[in-house]
Amino acid sequence: MTIVLWFSCSPVYRQHYNIEATSDEQIDINEKISIAGIWLSENYYNSLKEFKSPKKAQDNSLLLVIPESISEKTTIMYDFHDDFENYAIVKNLSDYEIWENFNNHNTKFEYNIKVISSTKIKIGETILIKIDPIKVKDFFHNGLKNELLVLEELLFKGIYITLDGKKVEFKNNGQIEGLEGFFYYKPEIDYYDQGMQVDQLILVKSEKSIEWKDLEYYGFKFNMDTLELYKLNCIDFDSTYQQCGIVENGELLYKLWRIE
Repeated sequence: MTIVLWFSCSPVYRQHYNIEATSDEQIDINEKISIAGIWLSENYYNSLKEFKSPKKAQDNSLLLVIPESISEKTTIMYDFHDDFENYAIVKNLSDYEIWENFNNHNTKFEYNIKVISSTKIKIGETILIKIDPIKVKDFFHNGLKNELLVLEELLFKGIYITLDGKKVEFKNNGQIEGLEGFFYYKPEIDYYDQGMQVDQLILVKSEKSIEWKDLEYYGFKFNMDTLELYKLNCIDFDSTYQQCGIVENGELLYKLWRIE
C-alpha cells in the first residue's frame, strides 16, 4: 500500500538516485509549467518492455508528476512505494527546479531538472520519459484517491484470445471484457510488502460497488505476447498479520494470446 509522507526527500534518496542540488535562484514563480505531465524513469520503462515484469522493474524506479500550474503540488514517487507531495516546480532562467513547498511557500531548493526534449528530462543521472496513463479513482480507497494506471497503459492494454477462441480485452482504464464475468483488473505495481514474491494482478467480479470480497488475486506471467494467469498458492501464512507471507504461482487458470 502506498504511504504518503509529509516531509522532504532525504539525502539518502538523493544519493541513491544521483540527484544533486545545483542552484537556489528562484524567479517568475507564476509562469506556466511547459513540462507538465507524468514522467517515468527510463530504466523502469525499458525493463518493463523487455521482461514484462513490474516486480523485476521496480527497484530504482522513479515517477514524477508535474502539474500544469505552480499552485498545484508536484508528486515524486520512489520505487512505486513511497510518494512525496510537498513539492512545487519553479523556473530559474532557462531551467526548471523542484522546491520543497509547505503552506504554499517554497522553503527549500531540492533538484534541478534538465529538459532533453519534449518527451525526455533528466534529474541527476536519472533520465525520465513522458507517459500518458489514465487517472481514475482508486477502488481500494472508495474513490477517495486518484490512481495513475501505468501498467494498464504500458503492459496490459490490448485484445487477447483464449484457448477456445473467445476475445478478451484489457483496457487502459482498468476495465476488462470477455473473461468469465470479470469487470475490472488491477496489476500490482508495488512488491515491497509480504506475499509479493511473484507478479500479481487483481480481477474484480463486481461492476458497480466494489468491496474486498469482490477482489481475486492471481499470479501472472508474460511469455512474449502470451499472458498466463495462475492461481496463487500460499506457502507460508503470517499468523501475526493474518495474511500470506510467501506465495507462489500454482495452477494455470487462463492462457491468453495478444492479437492486437
